[in-house]
Amino acid sequence: MATTHQIKERIAAFARELAAAMGEVDDSDAFSWLDAVETKAIEIGDAVSVELVRQKSTDRPATDAESTCPQCGKLGRYRNHRERELISRRGPVTIREAEYFCPCCRKAFFPADPRDRR
Repeated sequence: MATTHQIKERIAAFARELAAAMGEVDDSDAFSWLDAVETKAIEIGDAVSVELVRQKSTDRPATDAESTCPQCGKLGRYRNHRERELISRRGPVTIREAEYFCPCCRKAFFPADPRDRR
């Protein structure tokens, strides 16, 4: 795992690359030049955040063959991995996670999200 310093260095290099690709800043619709740069930086940061969440969600294996249903407390069986769209703080993101099925409730649930009451 990279250290905080290494991650900051990679972010700085990535920012330089993006700044070169952006070219001149168009501040005609902004309050100021700084506002235009910051708006673009926020858009890029949001896109990076969403992509990182999506990629990390694919790394999560199924926890077990069975998991406790959050509604009835009975055991549900692992069904498969499923993609679903969630609304993150940075916008919509499609994640991939283990889906379980409760035969008692006859509903799917996701142990990664204990608040899921589908």
